[in-house]
Amino acid sequence: MKQITLLIVILLLLTGCWDKIELEKRAFVYGVGIDLAEEQSSSKSSKIKLTSQLIVPEQLVTLSGGGSGPAYRNLSATGDTIINNNRETLKQTSRVTDVTHLRVILFSEDVIKQPNLFKEHIDVFLREKDMRRGMLIAIASGKAGDLLSVEPEDEKLPSHYIGELLEIRGNIETVESIRIGDIQEKVLQQESFTLPQLKKLEPKIIDYEGIAVYNGRKAQMVGTLKGDEAKGLNIIIEEKNTGTLNIEVDGKVAAIELLRIDHKFQLENNDPSNLQFKINLKVNGTIAEQYGNQDVMKEEVHKKFEIELKEKISELTEKAVEKLQKDYMTDVLGLGTYLHHYHPKLWEQMKNNWEIGENYFSKSKITFDIDVLIERPGTINKTSDGSRFR
Repeated sequence: MKQITLLIVILLLLTGCWDKIELEKRAFVYGVGIDLAEEQSSSKSSKIKLTSQLIVPEQLVTLSGGGSGPAYRNLSATGDTIINNNRETLKQTSRVTDVTHLRVILFSEDVIKQPNLFKEHIDVFLREKDMRRGMLIAIASGKAGDLLSVEPEDEKLPSHYIGELLEIRGNIETVESIRIGDIQEKVLQQESFTLPQLKKLEPKIIDYEGIAVYNGRKAQMVGTLKGDEAKGLNIIIEEKNTGTLNIEVDGKVAAIELLRIDHKFQLENNDPSNLQFKINLKVNGTIAEQYGNQDVMKEEVHKKFEIELKEKISELTEKAVEKLQKDYMTDVLGLGTYLHHYHPKLWEQMKNNWEIGENYFSKSKITFDIDVLIERPGTINKTSDGSRFR
C-alpha cells in the first residue's frame, strides 16, 4: 500500500513539468524595435513593423566576447498588432520566443508622433505577464529597427549596447533612463513626460539626438529638445543629474561640474487667467577645468565665477521654458503635478484645459530664483548643520 501511495505522489509531481520547454529550445528576445510599415492598408489602423533581436547562445560566451559569429539574429514581421507580428516571427525561427530577458524597447519617431499609437502599442508590454517592469524605453530618430543593426566594437549585442548607453549618465543634455514601470501611470493618467531620443551616427555608433517631449493629453510626441534647451530642462527637473556647463570669465572658458541641483515650485498667483509660478533652483558645483590664470581663491574672482554660472543657468532654463510653452505647449516640468498635489481645488478647475483647449500652461508666467554655490578648489564648503548653500 505504501508503494502504491509513493507512486501516486511521484506521478503528481511529474505532471507539473508537462509543459516545460528546454532552455536550448528557447529564443530569448533582448531588444525590439517598432516602426511604421512602409506600405499601409486602407483601414483606419496603422500597420507596424516589429523587429525582434534574438540572442544566439552558442555565440554568446559573454556580452563583450565569445564566439566568432554574430551573437544575435534580427527577425521582422509586419501587421496590425505586436502580438500578431511576434507570432509571425515564430515562423522564422525553430525555437519558442521568450521575452523574460527583454531589456530595450525602441519606438520610431514616426510611430510616437501618431496620436494614440504609442499608447496602444505600449499596452502589450504592460499587460504581458512575462514582461519585466525594468525594460528601458527610447525613441529612435529614423527607423527603430536600424538601431538594432549597429555593430559596436565593444559589445556582442546591439540591444545590450543601447541599454548601457541609456543607463550611463554624465552629460546634462541627456535625460535619465526611462523604464516601462515609470511611465505606466503617466500613460494611464494622460500625463506628459520625456523620453531619450537616439540616432544612428555610423554603422558602429549610436548617439543621443535629444529629449523627446510626449504630450499626455494629445497622446503623441510633439517635439524634441536639443542642445541648450535640453540642458535647461534637465537643470529644472533633474536633481541627480551630473554634467558640466561651460562659462566664460574674463574672456577665458571654464567648465563647471554640477554636483547637485535642488528645485522647488511656488505658486505666486492662483488666478487661472494669470497664473504665476516661481521655480527656485539651488545649484552646487565645482570648477572641473579652468583656462587662464584667475585665482579663484580670491573672493572677487570666485564671485565672478558664480555670477557667470548663474547667468548661464538663467539663459538655459528660460530657453527650455520658452520652447515648451510656445512651440510644444506641453508641461514636462511637472507644474501640473505640483498643482494637483498642493493646490487640488485649483487643479480641478484647470486640469482639462492645462495642455489643450485654453492651455493654461502656455499662458502661465514662469520665473526663476537661482542660488549658485561653487566650491573653492581643495576646500569643503559646508556648514555644521549639513547645509550646502549659503
